[in-house]
Amino acid sequence: MLQNYPFVARKRELQRLNKMYESPTFQMAVIYGRRRVGKTSLIREFIKDKPAIYSQGIQTVAKQNLALFADDISAFIKDTSLIPSPASYANYRDAFTYIETVAGQLKQKLILVLDEYPYFAESDPAISSELQTVIDHLYKQKNNIMLILCGSSMSFMEHQVLGEKSPLYGRRTAQLKINPFTIFETKEMLTRVSNTDLLAYYGLTGGIPQYLAGIDQKLSFSQNLEELFLYPDSFLFNEPNILLEQEFNNPTLYFAILSAIAKGKTRFNEIFEDTDLKNSSNLVPRLNNLLELGIIEQKIPIFSKSTRKGIYVIKDNLFRFWFRFIATQQSAINSGRIAGLEKRILTQLADFLGPTFEQVSKEWLWQADDLPLEPRTIDNWWGNNPIRKRQEEIDLVAPNYNDTEAIIGECKWRNSANLNHQMIDLLQERALLLPKISKRYLFFFAKDASRDFITYAHSRGVRVILYNNFFS
Repeated sequence: MLQNYPFVARKRELQRLNKMYESPTFQMAVIYGRRRVGKTSLIREFIKDKPAIYSQGIQTVAKQNLALFADDISAFIKDTSLIPSPASYANYRDAFTYIETVAGQLKQKLILVLDEYPYFAESDPAISSELQTVIDHLYKQKNNIMLILCGSSMSFMEHQVLGEKSPLYGRRTAQLKINPFTIFETKEMLTRVSNTDLLAYYGLTGGIPQYLAGIDQKLSFSQNLEELFLYPDSFLFNEPNILLEQEFNNPTLYFAILSAIAKGKTRFNEIFEDTDLKNSSNLVPRLNNLLELGIIEQKIPIFSKSTRKGIYVIKDNLFRFWFRFIATQQSAINSGRIAGLEKRILTQLADFLGPTFEQVSKEWLWQADDLPLEPRTIDNWWGNNPIRKRQEEIDLVAPNYNDTEAIIGECKWRNSANLNHQMIDLLQERALLLPKISKRYLFFFAKDASRDFITYAHSRGVRVILYNNFFS
């Protein structure tokens, strides 16, 4: 059951939208992002104290979407002294033109929101051309309307709205890709859970606001785990499958690709062999689609110019958790045999949260004020250690803008008893494997650490950052 959480975070997005609203000229904002990331909540928060016509497209025929749009226009003027709106419109161009008539009678700029715009456009492909005409010949002349187009279909919004071949190309004055919450924004929402549980919830949900709304802060982590995933009617029991079905006509191959990556098949040829495709060229566009949606990412060692060393990993935390623990256990969950699965998840949780802790350590670096340099990027490095004759990895490398200095970091989501001095020595040794860097600042990010460990690290020039101190 979704909890009733207040609106939190999104301060920069609201500031941007309010600045656009205050502009004396026509403004068009394109807002997009994956399902449940909070786009509609952001829009509703923005328009709550402003005159706005809000209409949401649905998967239906053009006639019904146009009729619903007409109803939304009528609802806006119902309790005002504005001239009555037509009961119906012949097409969207007539509706958009009438909205200018409405805006002309208001003292404030009118906001027109078309939420889930892809549904409007899929039911009536002419809508974008009709909107383009009205923008160019009416809205831009009057400057009393702010238009917001919003959508969850990432590919549609990026190609059919923002793309060069779109009739609307060049009309937008801002585009806002709404990303999941950071760990710090997640804490704004989950104010009553421990920091340890906070990381676990972040690792399970990826910071998607509506997924976080499924967490009851009065329950324990294991209880919320059951409610979110371990019953056939759980909120997230089948969510990744639903997302794949909504984005792709044939989700089966995407499921196979993600299953292969989850099993550790991270290189192109490994994924190709595991998915049983007949031609590797069929894999390329599907990987690109998953990259575009932010479900996976291609990682290349920092400073490397060759993609041959690249690997594919599941970037989305929900997908990473689901494909590791839930995807192959749905029959057991449907049969009510969840005790063994829950025990397995809790036993392996610390290991699963390792990459999550690495991610939030990057998030801490991006917002920290007291760094020795301004990071250009933050990424991983891996390569050969010629002395030990083995492959080595560095969790975090954050170079400055000319790549002469860098923060080099290790991340360990372990209890303090499992940390030792050799980890500090190894970090120092690995840092020397980056020959381009002339000045190195060594950081060790830890769940917790003993005084002895911190003292030793400091004596070796390594700064220890404890997880609980992320939030102080």
